[in-house]
Amino acid sequence: MKLPINILYIFILLLSVQSFAGQQENFNIPKEKEPLEVSVKLRINKIYNINSVHETYQIDGYFVYSWKNEHAISYLKDSTANTVVFENDKARKLMNSELWVPAFELINVQGSRERSNISIEIYSDGTIEYEERFFATCSTNMDFTKFPFDSQSYKVIIESFSYGNEKIVLKNPKLFLEEDENDYLGEDWKFINSDAHVVTKEYKYMDEKVNSKKNLYSRVIFEVKAKRLSGYYKWQVLFPLLIIILASFSIFWIKEFGSQIGVGFTLMLTVVAFNFYSASILPRLPYNTFIEYVIIVGYVFIFLGILAVIINHRINGIEDEGDKLPLLKYFRYGFPIAYTIIMIVLYISLIM
Repeated sequence: MKLPINILYIFILLLSVQSFAGQQENFNIPKEKEPLEVSVKLRINKIYNINSVHETYQIDGYFVYSWKNEHAISYLKDSTANTVVFENDKARKLMNSELWVPAFELINVQGSRERSNISIEIYSDGTIEYEERFFATCSTNMDFTKFPFDSQSYKVIIESFSYGNEKIVLKNPKLFLEEDENDYLGEDWKFINSDAHVVTKEYKYMDEKVNSKKNLYSRVIFEVKAKRLSGYYKWQVLFPLLIIILASFSIFWIKEFGSQIGVGFTLMLTVVAFNFYSASILPRLPYNTFIEYVIIVGYVFIFLGILAVIINHRINGIEDEGDKLPLLKYFRYGFPIAYTIIMIVLYISLIM
C-alpha cells in the first residue's frame, strides 16, 4: 500500500526536525536541573597606562573558563589522545556550528575588549576549557583622599551575559600574577595583595517579580591592590611647597612694610601654581586630597601672614619701637609652631 505523497512529505519533515534537534543539543546550555558550574581563572600579564584623571587602566591577560558537558566527549572518538585542542579559526568555527560556549562579559570595561587568540580544549571526562588572550581598558572608582600616599584597587569583573544563577554559577575563581610586580605594575606602583571572589549581583529589570531568581547573576571580582610610590611627589611637589610656606614666615623678620607685602603676595602666587599642577593630575573630585589640604593650609598661612604684618603696621607703624607691642616677635615663632602642629594632625588623620 502506497502512502499519499503529502503524508510522506510530512514524515520526512518530522525526521529532519528530530535529526536537526539532535544536532542542536550542543548549541544550547545543558538542561540539568542544577545550574552549570563554571570555574574562572585570570592571569594578568600587565596593568599599564594607569590614568588617575580618567580613573582607567589597561589590562593584558588571559581568561580561562572550564565546565563539563558530556556531549563534548564525542569529539575524542577518533583520537587516541586524552584531549583535543581547537585554536582561533577552528575554535570559532566549532563555536558557531556545534559546541555551545557560554558568553561572559567584562562588566567594568570601557569600549570593548580585544581578543587576540582563543582556544578550546576538550578532555576525555567531558571537561571543556575555553581560553582567550585579551586586552581591555577597565575602570573603577578610585579613592584619592590620601594622594600621593594612596593605594588603589584595580579590578576585573566578569559576569555571565545571558544566564542568571538558575542556569550558570561561577565558582573557584583564581588569579595568577607574575612574581615580580614590576613586570605587571610598572615603576610607579608597589604590589600589596590580590583577591578573587564570587558575588551575586541582583538586577531589577530582568523580571518584574521582586524576588525572582531571574534577577540574580553570578559575578567574579578579581582585584589587585597596589600602593602608589610617592617619591616623585615628595621631592618634586611637597618638599618645594613646604620650603615656600616656610619662606613665607620670613616676612616677620623683615622690617620694611612694602617688602613684607611684596614677599607675601609673591609666595601666594607660587602656591597658586602648585594648585594648578595638582588639579592637572587628578580628576575633579567632590572631596579634597592630602596634597590639596597641604596647599589650602599654605594659602591660609600665607594670607594670615600678610594680614598679620598689616595689623602690626597699623598698630606699631613703620618703626617697631620698644614702647610698642612686639607683634612680629610673637609671629616669628607662633606661625611656624602652629603650622607644624596642623601638618602633623593632618598627616595622622588622613594618612596614618
